[in-house]
Amino acid sequence: MIDSKLYLVGIRKDTGEYEDQADSCQLCKKMIINAGIKEVIIKDKKGYRTIDVKDWIEKDDLLEGKITY
Repeated sequence: MIDSKLYLVGIRKDTGEYEDQADSCQLCKKMIINAGIKEVIIKDKKGYRTIDVKDWIEKDDLLEGKITY
């Protein structure tokens, strides 16, 4: 998985519509980082976003004491 891309789609189970701001939880972010994935491309209500996984490493919410789901 080193230097690969991961594609995510945020669709709400209850409505079948795209999520407003889909994102990975902290646990998923850690697994993505550990897998060596380079980019995450997310499709949500606003369109497509490309996330550089290095940003997650440099701006780790857990280091600041934030708990997000």
